[in-house]
Amino acid sequence: MTRHIQQLLEHHIAEDGFAGGAIIAAKQGRILLEHYAGMATPDLPSSADTLWCIASISKVYAVATIMRLVEMGAITLNTLACHIIPEFTGEGREEIRLRHLVTHTSGLIYEAPDMENLLIAQTPFADILEQAYKAPLQFKPGTCLAYADYNTLIAGQMAEKIMGKPLPELVKTLILEPMGLENTFFPTPSEQDHRIAQVRNVMAENTNGAMYNSRYARSLPHPAFAVTATARDMMQFLLHFAPTGPRVLSNTTIAAMTRNQTGVVTGIHPSVKGYDTTAPMPWGIGWALQTEHLPALQCELASFKTFGHGGASGCQVFIDPETDISVAVLTNSHLRAGREPWYRRLQSMMNATYHTVSSLP
Repeated sequence: MTRHIQQLLEHHIAEDGFAGGAIIAAKQGRILLEHYAGMATPDLPSSADTLWCIASISKVYAVATIMRLVEMGAITLNTLACHIIPEFTGEGREEIRLRHLVTHTSGLIYEAPDMENLLIAQTPFADILEQAYKAPLQFKPGTCLAYADYNTLIAGQMAEKIMGKPLPELVKTLILEPMGLENTFFPTPSEQDHRIAQVRNVMAENTNGAMYNSRYARSLPHPAFAVTATARDMMQFLLHFAPTGPRVLSNTTIAAMTRNQTGVVTGIHPSVKGYDTTAPMPWGIGWALQTEHLPALQCELASFKTFGHGGASGCQVFIDPETDISVAVLTNSHLRAGREPWYRRLQSMMNATYHTVSSLP
């Protein structure tokens, strides 16, 4: 019955939508479907051993780590960023709280306008961080939603400074190790390079700073895009948020992360266009929410309780608590090649996978 999903994956590869991909899905905590096709790199077939560059899905790992710190009482969501990072002040930044950062309501711009040049120049991470501290605000914190890499970058620095440990160490000890994610890396060490999928159409492509593909970019400890994971590890991470568990974060924390935390704040979603910009823009803590205001965000067949996240490298994950179905679609072509066909391909695979798994016992 799942052969159709394999064929759909192969169809998109044959149409040159991406070079290689993986689809994995679970229902009530059991993996019922797992398919690989195409080439992860020109020399590496896609397989269970492939490390996929999950891009912005990385944000959820960083936010999950921060929520462990909230559970521990080490930090609160209402903590002002400037109380932890004194240099993050001026032009309204004093009003930004951790809550604003993890819900994309801080007002910060998306990233450095010259990010491609920073990559090509192999700019030290400390300099990228300094630019983030000085980034202008688009609006007063808490009054609108604008998705931004800078939000997770600043939130990660708050965690580092409050704990006195590098964020990658915190992610590893608080999330990756407790969840048993042995094939997930942040950032990815050089000895794993031979397993990493090569992403097409990336920023700074064919340079020594190419996003996702260069050793420089893979070494950046940037919490907005630097995680790599196998498909099975990706699913294992998702299952920790699914109704049937397992659990590292508490049920109450997961409930908080997956309910609307932005109220009636409006905004424009980074992936889905054509919605009323005066309507409320729902977002959880780290997770994007599919609600009546964004009814087809993750999967057109899933419920309004669904939550998930996308990655511009060609990845999408979601969980529908109503049916206890979790799906991950991982590919290796960046949306820079064309957002609409990119998003349509992902949704076609998510819809078909969800339908298939919902029919399985």
